[in-house]
Amino acid sequence: MKNIELKIKVNDFRRTEKRLKRLGAKYCGALNQKDTYFNCAEGRLKIRETNNKNFELIFYQRPDKSIDKLSNYSIVPINKAQLKRLKNILTLSLGIKVTVSKKRKLWLFKNTRIHFDNIDKLGKFLELETVLKKISKTKGKKEYFEIYNLLELTPFKKINKSYSDLL
Repeated sequence: MKNIELKIKVNDFRRTEKRLKRLGAKYCGALNQKDTYFNCAEGRLKIRETNNKNFELIFYQRPDKSIDKLSNYSIVPINKAQLKRLKNILTLSLGIKVTVSKKRKLWLFKNTRIHFDNIDKLGKFLELETVLKKISKTKGKKEYFEIYNLLELTPFKKINKSYSDLL
């Protein structure tokens, strides 16, 4: 699957959350996530644990540029019984790069996920992810920039790295 994404450093979520409400975006809830990143020659490989009940193996590749990054990713759901064994195999074979713990508020607007992330040891970030599952890349870019402009994100510092690279 593919998405277009952006990460920015923010001090406060309130202003953007108010704008999302006015736009009619849907608040989907708060998530506690732990991402264990493994050493990987190309791209990034991680196991994500969400609210200690949903688990996924995620691999993704994207360029390190600051705006409208096209990301290719694959997600494989895993169950709790597989989690420990898979984590052990990946740790032994690849080694752990870093673990990222975050509290995430998830919003949805059209085909775009808006994340308000509070990352342990890093602070607050906002992420936009326009998913290109049901729409073309051209329509996705149009939607992405529409939301980017509606949320007035231009003044904020764009971050071109994964949280795993910032820790």
